[in-house]
Amino acid sequence: FNSSKAESSKIAVETFSTSSGNSYTVLGVEEAGKTDIPETYFTKYKKQESLPVYLKYVLIKETVFVELKKRIRLCFFEHLEKWFAECLSNSCAFVAAKKEELNSELQLCLHLHQRRQGNIETNIYNVRAVELLLHKERLECHCAGVVEALKKERDEFLKFCDQQNNISKNLHSRICDMESVFLNAPMTEKLVSFSNSLHSELHNHLEVIQVSLRSYRNYLEEALGKLRDSNVDFLKACR
Repeated sequence: FNSSKAESSKIAVETFSTSSGNSYTVLGVEEAGKTDIPETYFTKYKKQESLPVYLKYVLIKETVFVELKKRIRLCFFEHLEKWFAECLSNSCAFVAAKKEELNSELQLCLHLHQRRQGNIETNIYNVRAVELLLHKERLECHCAGVVEALKKERDEFLKFCDQQNNISKNLHSRICDMESVFLNAPMTEKLVSFSNSLHSELHNHLEVIQVSLRSYRNYLEEALGKLRDSNVDFLKACR
């Protein structure tokens, strides 16, 4: 503040109480060298007898304005206290209603989520679990069938190898028989007969081997083709 301005201080002018029992103090401001008496522009009359007749019952005294100001102030503070209580009550009621509304919404959401959880367990989880169990059983059955088919083909291959070995043994036995005949026959006949017989046996042996190999190859290709097609169909069914 500027030092040239007059110094001021707050003083208690009066105290008043409302109907609820609350007390309030009215503070006035007193400046240095100046009183808090407001200026009035009314014509003052020291004696009531000095008033003209036509103003005798019209003049309003200053005390009336002071009393009116006090009543207006008291009514205003009464209204503030009543308004504060009403606002506090309305706010508490609004907050309680809002809490109840939010709690109801929360309970509804929880109920819906619980029903949704039950629907998921019943209509999705259990169904998918059954489907996965069936798929597992089908997979195990398919794998067992593939293993059984491969085992069968292995047995067929071993059987085919035994047949080839028997054919080779029979050829070896016939060649041994031809050797005994070759040793007892004359020289020229031996060579011609042995050569013709040997070529014939080898030719027959090669034909038998080729036919058996061709037959087994066709059989194996057909068997493996069926196994491959079955595996492809199973993979498509899994998708």
